[in-house]
Amino acid sequence: MTSVPCPYSKIQPEFINTKSIQRMPMKDSALVELLRVESPSSLFVRPISHIRDQLVYTEPYFLVPHTNFEAGNYALAPIEERVFGRCLIVRNIPLLEACRVFFIDDAVTANVSWKCLFVLKDEERFHPWQAMHISLGRLGSLTNEWSFDQRRQFLDILSEFPKFEITPCQVDIEDDQEEIDRPSLLVNLYGIEEDKTMDEKVSIEEICGVLMPNVMVTCFPTLLTEDPRLAELDKEQDNLEVILLEEFRRQLPYDWRHEDKPEYKEGDEDWDIVTCKLVEWDKKWLKKYLLEDGCFWGFITTNVTVSPWDMHITPILKENEGSADEQWIFDQFDTIKRMQLVFDDFYVCPKNQRPLDEEEIRYALTQGRAYAIAAVEHRKKTGPQWLRVEILDILPNNNLDIRFVDQGFRGFENIKNIYRIHRLHTEIPPFQIPMGLYFDDVSISETEMGWSSHFWRDIVPFDVPIVVGPKLEFIETGKLQFAEIREIGEQENLLDEIPPMSLYSGDGFSHYDDEEENSDLGSSGSSEVNYEEDEMELKSDRRGIPEEEDEYDSEDPDYYDDYD
Repeated sequence: MTSVPCPYSKIQPEFINTKSIQRMPMKDSALVELLRVESPSSLFVRPISHIRDQLVYTEPYFLVPHTNFEAGNYALAPIEERVFGRCLIVRNIPLLEACRVFFIDDAVTANVSWKCLFVLKDEERFHPWQAMHISLGRLGSLTNEWSFDQRRQFLDILSEFPKFEITPCQVDIEDDQEEIDRPSLLVNLYGIEEDKTMDEKVSIEEICGVLMPNVMVTCFPTLLTEDPRLAELDKEQDNLEVILLEEFRRQLPYDWRHEDKPEYKEGDEDWDIVTCKLVEWDKKWLKKYLLEDGCFWGFITTNVTVSPWDMHITPILKENEGSADEQWIFDQFDTIKRMQLVFDDFYVCPKNQRPLDEEEIRYALTQGRAYAIAAVEHRKKTGPQWLRVEILDILPNNNLDIRFVDQGFRGFENIKNIYRIHRLHTEIPPFQIPMGLYFDDVSISETEMGWSSHFWRDIVPFDVPIVVGPKLEFIETGKLQFAEIREIGEQENLLDEIPPMSLYSGDGFSHYDDEEENSDLGSSGSSEVNYEEDEMELKSDRRGIPEEEDEYDSEDPDYYDDYD
């Protein structure tokens, strides 16, 4: 196994690595803040006049993924949420697909996913480490190593001072070799109390010599501590129990902006939220799917509400008789996938990301229905996905109540993730048709509707196309009303298979479930158990619907059907 050159060893001028980042030299005293204290022999400080805030990177900033995870390489990694800082890779952890890194400007050690490590550009290597490693060369332990009690006492002493000053030891000032300064600095440490001047500083070493047992303070440095190696930086910061990756260090935010969004002209009619309205389904759009008998074929969408009163169907063009396989069905779903990719490819370009503000949305809602494009996190967390939405209402905390028109469900998103939709993308109706049973009887109760919905999911098939019609009618919102649903080649209306409530006395569901458990009508389990078994059986025998549908949870609103 080849050893990795340690970046902390002295650098000979004739062999300077132009890709490395230099350590901060010191020839005079400096006011510092404490960053990390391990023992009197190993502290990290940072000058009060540091430029750390100029060496972190926030959006918009173009990030290039890192590919070399060997120890000793520099990279950019998240030091805070949506803030990237310069770091040194200390150790690669293939099992976690992560690296242990040391942030050179903050002296923080952390685990970071490979997905969150990015290339550090040459211009970002110019400034030296803002974190300085120091050792108190005149303070030594008589036990040859610092005990836990000694370290705790040392921390207690430091906690009494808000400010510190360091001055270099004589051994560092008079370096006969004339080499570049030692990466680890031997210093004298002074504490400055609140409201005290620099002339009233006190020596930390002298205080430790009085208050700490088994220590020795010398006039000249005797503890010539070597600079910490990579392995010595591989320590947890503050909490020894923290070994997992924080959420913001697992992957780049899906909506990270790599570059500034260009300015766009106001008044462009192709981007006007008031006039760019999505075409909803009507008789004209359904016509090409209708058969001679006035019916059409389609697949019921499983990952949204499924009840006779509210469900969604993806219509398909019926193939000519005699098709040898079902590839023609998958080809039509592939067409939908390609349409979604058109949206993704268009809006991923920053120049096409045109935000909306609350006042514009409020006004658009007074002028009719309002449509937009939403940037949501891809379910595989590989970046943003751009979904067409209808804005239904404005909610508190900058949130919007929206309908995902191509996926068939409702949700909410923050206004910052909602953008203008281009007119070209409003000329295609939703990928699915919302539909529900004819509602002729206005006196139907919610209990009766719930009763029908309870049985409907077990009755209607999801793995094969179904036939809808011929009695069909669109209402104003684009929702299709129907009266009959049948399986292919069958005459029976599936709606007739819903058992009437009049067959069961009592309070509906609970009485029926209790009766079913003790009767010979079903198995020994409850209706919920039977439902789960039916679902498993359906998933094990899917024949006509693409496998992507299996990945969605109908009860989880966080899943978006991206047809991918």
